[in-house]
Amino acid sequence: MNKREVFHNDDDAHHLHISPPGTRTDPGTDGMWAANIEQDTIFAQLAAITKELHQSGRAIEPGSGLNQLKLLGQARSMLDAAEAVLLADTYELATKQAAQTGTQEFLIEDPLQTQAAERFGVDPQSEPLVRASFIAEAAGALRQSDRITQNRLFTAEGLRYLCKETLNELSQGTITTKSATEIVAQSQDLEPDNVQQLQQVLLPIARTGSDRSVKDRARKMRERFLPEPVDERHDRGRETRSVIWWPEADGMAVLQLRIPAEDALAILNTVNWHARNHDDPEDLRNEQQRRADILRDAILDGWPASEGTPLKARVSLTIPALQMLADPSRTLADLEGYGPIGIGAALRVAKDAPSLMAVLTDPWSGAVIDVGRRRYRPSKALKDLLRERDNHCRFPGCNRLPESSEIDHIDDWAKGGHTNRTNSQLLCKRHQMFKHALGWQSTYMPDGSVNWRSPNGILQVELPGSVTSVQNFDFERNQTPMLPASELPARIRRVLGWYDPPDAEVV
Repeated sequence: MNKREVFHNDDDAHHLHISPPGTRTDPGTDGMWAANIEQDTIFAQLAAITKELHQSGRAIEPGSGLNQLKLLGQARSMLDAAEAVLLADTYELATKQAAQTGTQEFLIEDPLQTQAAERFGVDPQSEPLVRASFIAEAAGALRQSDRITQNRLFTAEGLRYLCKETLNELSQGTITTKSATEIVAQSQDLEPDNVQQLQQVLLPIARTGSDRSVKDRARKMRERFLPEPVDERHDRGRETRSVIWWPEADGMAVLQLRIPAEDALAILNTVNWHARNHDDPEDLRNEQQRRADILRDAILDGWPASEGTPLKARVSLTIPALQMLADPSRTLADLEGYGPIGIGAALRVAKDAPSLMAVLTDPWSGAVIDVGRRRYRPSKALKDLLRERDNHCRFPGCNRLPESSEIDHIDDWAKGGHTNRTNSQLLCKRHQMFKHALGWQSTYMPDGSVNWRSPNGILQVELPGSVTSVQNFDFERNQTPMLPASELPARIRRVLGWYDPPDAEVV
């Protein structure tokens, strides 16, 4: 799966012509005998091909190595088919469980969680919330992101309940997972008869052809089958406009803009025109570099000869003063939302900073312990501490930045929980709802980590985002790596700003 698919995906199970959750077949619907037969069919073939791989021994020439690679590809397809069946069936069981008893029985037993659901204005038994909570649980079990798990659940439902011939081919290892995923994706908004035609044409190609050929043919067939005019679909597509980004290596990042194609081409042609007409003989940048610089300057500084944009860049940067004192050449700063950057780049950003805040970190783990508190109210000081310690929402797998998160009590305030750094974490609105209304539980550990338990018992440990080393953490004995008992030298205290003036408001 490429990055575009990971960070943006239009796939939606509601666009597949399948029965709604809670009304579909599951392992017990047709009786245990039928369920066991299906289980044996799926896993018996996988076991057989795994045994063949094991017995084939080490490849000693290209032919045998290529044959083993082919068998390995078949085994991977079979494993993905088994995962799809299990994922779809487990979601169906979770939906039926929610309909019978609520998302979890303790949701009904705990009046505070019922009140929380009312406060958030949600129904814990609604299909979207049941689905969102299940995806978060499955993501924890599979060690994947919510987005990837969401995409896999969509494919699983399509294979299980609509594209059954494709699932059968995948379980036999005759087609790739990529081809199966594409067939399901292109089945959206199509009538079942058209989906059947789609499979009849594409599956013979998928058995021997490339994934790309399957994708191209599937898209063309879907366009012919869709009853809605293309202009109407284009108008609806405009509603999905978005800007997303992801980090890359070496202090770089990718910014992705999703807009109508005509606007994208207009921007691209404008940037290309400026890049081609830049004829400075002393400019050593290549065309790609000029294009990137032009677009960057246009957004942050305005087009050439203009007065620039009133928007100013805002970044949060952590520069480790102790490391700088010890060895400036090996010091790495931390750019919020990205991660480590070179100290040179950090200092260039910091030189124009309107304000600075001192941050004390644990020298062993890198976790933020405290922040400078002069002239801060308690809520502001705590928010600064959590911002630097947590870096983002503390729900497993969530990376929403502090601006999109709020202070949350690990032990509920209504149950006597205190507002302090050992009982507080950053949680975005979505995952506050998960915790308070959908039965997710979190427990603060002495080492600063948070132990999460999903409604169905999946356990995950979430470390503070500022932690860079876990070598000294002792989870079994609940021991926390501590700062040395000796006093910090006066020079270091001055660098950190720990000398407060007499009139400072300290919290």
